[in-house]
Amino acid sequence: MSVPPEVLEVVQRWTDKAEHDLEAANRILAVEEGCPYDTACFHCQQVVEKCLKALLTLAGIHAPRTHNLEALHNLLPRRYRLSVSDAELASLNPYAVEVRCADDWHGPSPDEAASAVSVARKVREEARGLLPSEPAS
Repeated sequence: MSVPPEVLEVVQRWTDKAEHDLEAANRILAVEEGCPYDTACFHCQQVVEKCLKALLTLAGIHAPRTHNLEALHNLLPRRYRLSVSDAELASLNPYAVEVRCADDWHGPSPDEAASAVSVARKVREEARGLLPSEPAS
């Protein structure tokens, strides 16, 4: 499949940002005492969102401004669909906005953070397998 260089450049920017978010989540989770699990979970949600938006861009679909991971995944053509479940995607949705607010939010537990990073890694690996291996020049 021939993809225009300008599309590849946008795809690369999405994937670079996703990689930075995964690195941030991993570094945050390495904190042993007082780990900000909410912040790690936020970055995990962002990994998935950016991977999905990279795939949408590659498919020629404008990535809407939404943090709803199920909605983004459902926009993907069948060939770009991931094996991640709607439940896994839905579990990360609250981390996009709610985790950053001081309202009635209760911070995620270490187990919830471990689950979030597991989903983020799974999506990242599957998305990488679907994305062009050659970086944009």
